[in-house]
Amino acid sequence: MFLQTMFKDKAFWKSTLVLALPIALQNLLSSSLAIIDTIMVGQLGDIAIGAIGEASQVAFLINIFLFGLTAGGAVFAAQYWGKKDIAGIQRTYGLVLLCCIIISVLFSILISVFPKTVMSLYTNSEPIIALGAKYLRIAAFSYIGIAINLAFCTILRSVENVRLPVVSNIIAVSTNIFFNSVLIFGYLGFPKFGVEGAAIATVISSFINPFIIFTVSLFKRNILRCSIRNMFNFPKGFVRYFFKIALPVFFNEAMWVLGVTGTNMVFGRMGEANISALTVTRTIENIAFVLIIGLGNACGVLIGKNIGENKHELAKTYAKRFTIIVPTICLLIGAVIIVIRRPILSMFAMSDVARTTAMGLLVIYGLEMALRNLPYITIVGIFRPGGDTKTGVIYDMSCLWGLALPLTIVLGLILKWNFLTVYALMLICEDIPKSLLCIRHLLSGKWIKAIR
Repeated sequence: MFLQTMFKDKAFWKSTLVLALPIALQNLLSSSLAIIDTIMVGQLGDIAIGAIGEASQVAFLINIFLFGLTAGGAVFAAQYWGKKDIAGIQRTYGLVLLCCIIISVLFSILISVFPKTVMSLYTNSEPIIALGAKYLRIAAFSYIGIAINLAFCTILRSVENVRLPVVSNIIAVSTNIFFNSVLIFGYLGFPKFGVEGAAIATVISSFINPFIIFTVSLFKRNILRCSIRNMFNFPKGFVRYFFKIALPVFFNEAMWVLGVTGTNMVFGRMGEANISALTVTRTIENIAFVLIIGLGNACGVLIGKNIGENKHELAKTYAKRFTIIVPTICLLIGAVIIVIRRPILSMFAMSDVARTTAMGLLVIYGLEMALRNLPYITIVGIFRPGGDTKTGVIYDMSCLWGLALPLTIVLGLILKWNFLTVYALMLICEDIPKSLLCIRHLLSGKWIKAIR
């Protein structure tokens, strides 16, 4: 009966697809930047792939910190959108943008000044550290553009405006491809910069996105066009209340990404070929993940909006539907990855050892993808938009920090088990208990907490 009702609900599917597909396309375009960099830089060999891969983990770290902050803002924006509280959305926008700029500037300065120190956290390979530091010294400044763009996109998505970020991303990706081509390999009379060329292209494209979004917003008069006064007109107690709700999300993402960074530090000390294989595998994972991100954002907007409209039972129904839809799609995507992994990997210039390892990593990921993304859709797409920003912290601290990370350290660094075995056990030990906890909390309904 539940499934029949779900498939017959045309309004649900229309809202989901209208939100999810543009966001998925936007993230596909963003993820394509990484795969373009990896393919192009891959022509320079395993060391270059490893250097870009480990340096990209720094960008991943910064992005997750920023995502934690903006996700906290999205809780407010989505529920305010349900209440049609435009003033609430605008002050949320102002506070999120200010915090994103401050954090990204600090990270950019710190990483550009100490790139070798940062790289040494991820690997002990001197060639990879040296080459990665050259990339980071320049690419660090892209974090500012990325942060501003993330703040803009968060607010636009929360009010169901998902087309503009797609258009800006298309232009940004095209810009990145052009500058990658001419700066990495020295085409059209440009100097041949190698990995530093990829870094320059990344910085340029990172600022193209927010520039286009803001310029179009000024002419279209959308939610981003508002006065400075409205953006920073915080009622008494608003900032404190905002951070009371948002900081657990930020802390959740911070602790999650630091835990992932810990596992990456272990993997980065298990051989250069393994680093290269993992870099390529994660690039493919990011492409596979784009539709799930789109569904997660669609879920978050619909859940937050319905709670803002005081339609709690409908929010619960939608939540259950998404916990069926996402794992089902993951099973299909995972199966496709396993079947076509060989032709996918043929696009990358890798050593035979790295290619064999990457083949194994993709099988593991394909089999485990559904289990890995069940916690994602519940924590990010349901609990947080529902106003419950603390549960995710508890689950991540327990499963990642309490189980997966210690196991990875012991098996990878102390016992020196096989790389693929350690990788598989890390995923299993984190995702099985977390999935069970998330399902239990979802069914309890205790995640619904309306924002005032």
